[in-house]
Amino acid sequence: SSGINAEYGNCDYTFGEAYLLLSCIGQCQSSESKCPLTRAVRYDNCSGQYSNRVYTLTNNDYLTFVTPSRGQYHNNYFLCKNNGCVSYQKVCDLVDDCGDGSDEEM
Repeated sequence: SSGINAEYGNCDYTFGEAYLLLSCIGQCQSSESKCPLTRAVRYDNCSGQYSNRVYTLTNNDYLTFVTPSRGQYHNNYFLCKNNGCVSYQKVCDLVDDCGDGSDEEM
């Protein structure tokens, strides 16, 4: 169980991708629940990671990258404060995957 109480918007026991979705679309009632996706991933972030990256322009504004997987391109990366990256599924999952704790700040 993901712990989602969608009827009341209670995200206190919601983690990972479910928390990302609900907090970023404003469905969590708690004023302490905030969307952690506030930093854009740019072309030079995630240094040494994702050697198969393909560069692309986002919103005619900045260069970012996507990575191919099973015939599709993905950009589901969270930018850690230390400029490393982890996948969205590792954000807010109660494990410090970034190494600096930034993926667990809510």
